Amino acid sequence: MNLDEELWRQHQYQMLVSFAHHLAYYRVLHGLYVEMQQKSEFWTRTIDAHLLRAVIDWCMVFGTDSNQIHWKKAITDETAQCDFRRRLLSVASLTQDQWEAYWLDMTTFRNDFAAHRIVATSYPITPKMDTALLVATTYDQWIRESLNAVFDEPSLEKRYDRVIRTSKKFLKQLIAFGPTVDQEHEGRVPNSTSK
Repeated sequence: MNLDEELWRQHQYQMLVSFAHHLAYYRVLHGLYVEMQQKSEFWTRTIDAHLLRAVIDWCMVFGTDSNQIHWKKAITDETAQCDFRRRLLSVASLTQDQWEAYWLDMTTFRNDFAAHRIVATSYPITPKMDTALLVATTYDQWIRESLNAVFDEPSLEKRYDRVIRTSKKFLKQLIAFGPTVDQEHEGRVPNSTSK
């Protein structure tokens, strides 16, 4: 297989690490925020920012072919590209049509809401992030099997699992510490129905 290992190591892997971390932080923070029934603009926006960044990072590698670090830039061999697509569809239990619909959901969410904002009365729904994680980890595993040299960085799956496992206690303390909506508005929370 013709593989640009430098593009993979220096750019794609690093972007996918960022994706995995942001997705893990989003999930941990969102779960804790709901569980603790906290009300805070700071935490709402922080949680949303992690999700939006995860989508943007994922799309840098799996979005439009013209992206400089798109996965097809590291794997220029068409046979290898087909091999990865087959593996991805098999692992994710997707048909080609389902993959194309999912890809469109992710790129539309990125283009119309996360990275840019269109003027609309409604916005795209958040895509299923389990699928995005599965795409990223499948690509990571597939690339590692194809590398000629040793790549001693942890897998994306291990990184994601570690962040989920190790961040809950610390992040719960941060959420509890505040700030609350009342603190953010100095005790005068705006009425959301006022004009």
